[in-house]
Amino acid sequence: MKLNRNYITPFISLVFLVVGMSGIFMFFHLFDGYTEVVHELLGVFFIICAIFHIVLNWRALRIHFKKGVFIPTLLGVLTISIVLIISERIYPPVDLMIFNKTVKAPINVAFKTLGVNYERVAEKLKNNGISIQEAVTIEDIWINNHTSPEKVIDLIMED
Repeated sequence: MKLNRNYITPFISLVFLVVGMSGIFMFFHLFDGYTEVVHELLGVFFIICAIFHIVLNWRALRIHFKKGVFIPTLLGVLTISIVLIISERIYPPVDLMIFNKTVKAPINVAFKTLGVNYERVAEKLKNNGISIQEAVTIEDIWINNHTSPEKVIDLIMED
C-alpha cells in the first residue's frame, strides 16, 4: 500500500486537534475521566500518523535540517520537557500525593477514607481470587497477590 497525503494529512490534522483539545481539557480538569483515555490512545495514533507524515515529507524536512533549525528546536523542546519533568518530581500533583498516601495508609483508614465497607471489599476481593489476609495497606494487597494496582483499586471502588 502506497502512502497518500490525501489520507495522512487530514488524519494527522484532526488527531492533532483532538489530542491538543483533550490536553487542554485535562489541564483545566474539564470532563475528567473521559479526556485521559482519548488523549492517551489518540496520542499513540498521532505518533503513527506523524511517522507517516515524516516519511511522506522527508525531502522537504531535509531542507530544514540543512538550514540548521532542527537542532535549536530539538534543544528547546528537550529543555522544556526536562524542566516540566523535574518540576513534576519536585511538586507532584495533589491527586497523586493523595493516592500514594491512601494506598500506603493502614487498610481500615484507607477504606474509611475511600468510603467503602471493609467486609464488603474483602468479600469482593476474595471472590476475585485476591486475599486481603496479611495485607496492612492497599499496596500490600496487590504486592502479596502478584496482581496489578489497577485491578485492586477497580475492585475496591466498584459499587
